[in-house]
Amino acid sequence: MNIEIIHEDKDIIIIDKPAGITVNRAETTKGVMTVQDWAEERFGEQFQREKEEDDKKPALPEGEYKNEFYSRGGVVHRLDKETSGILILAKNPQVFAELQKQFRERTVKKVYQALAHGVVVPSEGEISVPVGRLPWNRKSFGIVPGGRESKTLYKVLQTYQNPKDKE
Repeated sequence: MNIEIIHEDKDIIIIDKPAGITVNRAETTKGVMTVQDWAEERFGEQFQREKEEDDKKPALPEGEYKNEFYSRGGVVHRLDKETSGILILAKNPQVFAELQKQFRERTVKKVYQALAHGVVVPSEGEISVPVGRLPWNRKSFGIVPGGRESKTLYKVLQTYQNPKDKE
């Protein structure tokens, strides 16, 4: 798997995830290499040493899940399979818990760029909708009543016209 490491220190790894790669293992990813598999393969011995040491330490405060660090291979957050972008992986349970807390409390600012086909109107705005798993397709997410509230601010940065459309 060709994953570029953008930054690495004793606590974190920041990678550039290409489109087409799934982040976490799941029932639907059997036989497919994921970012989680890559991390466990690359840092497996370190994770094992960390787990052995961690088992000797007192439990983390309520709501901070050190076991998730091991079950997710240090992957702090996700991106959709077809989305490319930056991912943060923790190298120990304490950093994992702190970073997950920041994502959960939405103190992390996420910025995406997308290429859309057609004309986006209005060219700037806000989309606030409840998002959750689709009842008719549990593998996909979409707008559903009772889903988790999401807010997206958007702005068209630039438009392009296909030269073939001018003919």
